[in-house]
Amino acid sequence: MKKVLLCVIWLLFAAGASAQALWQGVPAGATSAEVQALMPEARVAPGDPLSKDEGVQLEIPVHELAGARFKVSFVFKADKLQRVTLLANEGSADGARALGQRLTTLLRSRYGLEMSTKSRGATSSLTIDRQWSFRRTSVHLHVVDETFVRLDYSGQVPPRTNRL
Repeated sequence: MKKVLLCVIWLLFAAGASAQALWQGVPAGATSAEVQALMPEARVAPGDPLSKDEGVQLEIPVHELAGARFKVSFVFKADKLQRVTLLANEGSADGARALGQRLTTLLRSRYGLEMSTKSRGATSSLTIDRQWSFRRTSVHLHVVDETFVRLDYSGQVPPRTNRL
């Protein structure tokens, strides 16, 4: 009986551990209601038609990170969370690069060295475009339009094997 109970507990733990957390413990594939339960500060996104086309249903207007104020958007597809996007407007190219460098340091301490970057090996640090992969989660940091810093957390689809 103890062996059966231990197997059941192990299976439940394994099922829970396989949930893919994207950002702040919010799992990929969560519904908007589940996201709101985990993140009470998340609100229904205003009626911006551009954000609705992208699938943004919830947002946090202000989230402090690395000394900057980010807007957090939860992007859904078929009512399942696909991506979490953090966006900060630094107002200047220098401010955006400095924030990008601070975030790079934080992300490296959490996820290790980036797996790909368009700015690796560049002689200047004008461009920041880096990507990490950690436990089926992809993290993409880049500077957009020289003043915006964007950080995307998205789930990676496991590769499909073609079996004959």
